[in-house]
Amino acid sequence: MRTMIVDDHDLVRHGIRSVLAGDSRVRVVAEASTGGLALRQAAAAQLDLALVDLRLPDMRGEDVVRGILEVRPQAAIVVVSAYLSEDTVRGALQAGAIGYVTKTAGLTELRTVIDRVVRGERGSAEVTGHQIVERLHSLGSEMSGRPSLTPQQERVLELAAAGWTYQQVGAKLFITESTVRFHVQKMKRKFAARTKTELIATAIRAGVLAPAAEAGPVCLERAS
Repeated sequence: MRTMIVDDHDLVRHGIRSVLAGDSRVRVVAEASTGGLALRQAAAAQLDLALVDLRLPDMRGEDVVRGILEVRPQAAIVVVSAYLSEDTVRGALQAGAIGYVTKTAGLTELRTVIDRVVRGERGSAEVTGHQIVERLHSLGSEMSGRPSLTPQQERVLELAAAGWTYQQVGAKLFITESTVRFHVQKMKRKFAARTKTELIATAIRAGVLAPAAEAGPVCLERAS
């Protein structure tokens, strides 16, 4: 399969290329460090498979997925990201990706997904973002030894990191403010954080949470 690797980190691209070098069924024909370069490469190469990072310096990964599929509709696209939440997984699948792998889940999981692609398996519509998140959380925790969050805890943390108040978070997720506080306290214990700010910083460093700046502006209407 003619394959392109899209990631803005040289070491990540080199690592993935090294893994694929031992698989005679896969041949890396292109690499890109930006979304724009990836789209130009996709137009020039007869791609069968693209491994795409979600966080690129110039474009959203979902837009790169859509752009590749515009010029190579039959290509299989697997998202490889440091971040994991139901929103990011759902967004990638809705854009047209057929798989999602976190960097913390390890190269074995990436090989497993590529094996399915090579066999012609494009995933099942019955597999939800929630199921993918739970599986990858489990794998990531095993690989890294770091604490894992439930999907609900992760959503609470994402909104809190974006500047939402506990009351707004509760209204958005249809839970009480006291339940939000309970989740935050539990996450503080998991990450050995003393404050909410320290919790957010620790979660970002661990790759559990995307930086708040990427979540966009916050307004009261979002809690409605």
